Parts: sequence; structure tokens; C-alpha cells
Amino acid sequence: MSEESLREIIGLAKKSKWIQVKKFIKFIIEKTLEKEAGYNLTALDVSINGKNKSKYTVLIKNKENIKEIDKISDFTYLSLYQVTRNSNNLIDISQNNGTIIILAKYFGPPVDNHQIFDFSVQLDAISEPFFTIGSGRKINGSEILEIINKNTKPIIKTKRDILKKKSTQVKDPEIKNIEAFVFEKLIYKKAIWNGSETKNFQNWKAKIKNKYQVETGKITHYKGKPTKKFSLYLKNLIKKRLIKNKKLKKNFNKNTSKPNKQRKEILEKKIFETLTGKNAIWNESETNNFKDWKNRLYKKYSKDTGRKPYYKGNLTQSYKKYLRKFL
Repeated sequence: MSEESLREIIGLAKKSKWIQVKKFIKFIIEKTLEKEAGYNLTALDVSINGKNKSKYTVLIKNKENIKEIDKISDFTYLSLYQVTRNSNNLIDISQNNGTIIILAKYFGPPVDNHQIFDFSVQLDAISEPFFTIGSGRKINGSEILEIINKNTKPIIKTKRDILKKKSTQVKDPEIKNIEAFVFEKLIYKKAIWNGSETKNFQNWKAKIKNKYQVETGKITHYKGKPTKKFSLYLKNLIKKRLIKNKKLKKNFNKNTSKPNKQRKEILEKKIFETLTGKNAIWNESETNNFKDWKNRLYKKYSKDTGRKPYYKGNLTQSYKKYLRKFL
């Protein structure tokens, strides 16, 4: 087809084809050049007749000026544009890893030398779009769609498929040390320190092991590793904690009408007992563990936020929110 129309070409070519690409550019300019307007050429990091320049600009208004393109041997970016009453023509060329990338949008005749491109997409307003590959072979739009459809099978999702997908997504990631993982989730203390198990972790393991054996009458380890049933038992401890936390949140909402001091005690006491499984108050006095836990948390909160947890003896609103994050 030889009619003039609005055309758009996206092409990829090896850097070694730069001479052929220049011919392609000059052809478009020759066929679309308007003397009263002309093409503005801008090149960055360009080599002109063997001389390097960071930027090179020139106005192409006639056939003689088109030869300026022949002087360019290397560049990182090259742009040509022409603005007229009827059209805005643009040719952008860049390089990336030895590949020249061309984007040409112009109003004019078609270009037939497709073999310069290793791959191209060519569109115009009056005929079917087509693609080209290495040897210059043209593949029309309908043929491309046929190729795509042959290689793409429609996926019809049933409820069963969706449930299967969800079940696979819910699967737990592999945990190398399930006991250490659960301990740290429940107690908020390190299980391993300097490559060795902490005393708190060792004591916790012994308690959980005895508790499991009393409840089930089964062994906890086989060949030095936790059994599948014991691993599941440990994971369920975390789930039970989540259920307790939800109930605890409800209790907090119920207690909002109580005096501040009482709410403060309930909040810290309940969170401590939920997280550690230990009593916060013994013989009407705070236990040392509870005091140490509060002090550690005060310091951590102050370090994380730069704020104080108390104001006039009461918990601040921001500290209350911080505490609830542990639930």
C-alpha cells in the first residue's frame, strides 16, 4: 500500500546494523520533510566524524542537511522531530546492551526495508498491522493472534480449583526449628543466644514436652527430631494464643468505663499473663518477672517511638495502642 497515513513503527536491531538503520531514518525524513518546518536533530553522548560530544543539535531543512545523519557513528540517544500544521513526526533512537531501539511516528508512506530489523511492530491507520522478524518475514495481525491462541489454553476456574489454590496458599512454610519458632512467638524472648539454647528456652521445652506426654501419652521426638503430631501440637499453641487474644481484646473494650489506674493495671497484667503464661501478681504484689517485663517494654517503646509510656501516672493512648499490638 502506497497511500500516506499516520504510521507507527517500533523496531529492534543489532548495533552492527547502524548503517542500515541510518538509511531507514533518512528515507522517512526525505519522504516527510517540510522545508518551512524541518527536522530538529538532537543527539546525546555522540561521536561526530570521530569526535566525541556530550550533545549535538542541528536543523535539517533540505536534502543536503540530511547528510548530517551520516556523520553520526555512535550515540546513546538520538531524537528527530518535525512539527507542522498537519502532523507531528517523531523518530527516537536509543541503545541498550548492543541493541538499537527505534520508535518512529510519522505521517507519510510505508517503509519496505523491513529486513533491517531483527524484530518490529508496524501500525498504520488504513491497513492491518503486521510484525517482522529477522529475515524480513512479515506476519500479519491475524496470524499473530492465531499463534497466540494456539499456545494459550483458556483456563476455566471452578469452585474446587479456587479452594485447592487457597489450600496450597495456606500451607505453612518449612520451619527448621519448630520449637524455637513457637517459643519466640509465644514468649517474645530469644530461644538461641550465641549459638546455644537459652535457659528459658530449655525450661519451656521441658514443660511443653511433659505436658504433651501427659495429655497424649505419645513421644515428642523421633531420631532427634519433633514428630509430626508434636509439631502440629506446637503450632496449635500459637492458634490458641490468637483465640485468647481476641477474647482479651473484647475484655479491654468492656473495661473502658473503669478508672484509668485500674485499666492500666488490667492492660499490662493481662498482656503479661497472656504472653508469658505466668502470674503478674503474687500475694497482692507485682512479681519480679512482671516488673522486669514492664521495664523492658518501657525501654523498647521509648527507643522505638522516642515517647514516654506514662503521663501523670497513666498510660498514654499511643502506648496503649503499642501494647495491643502484642495481642
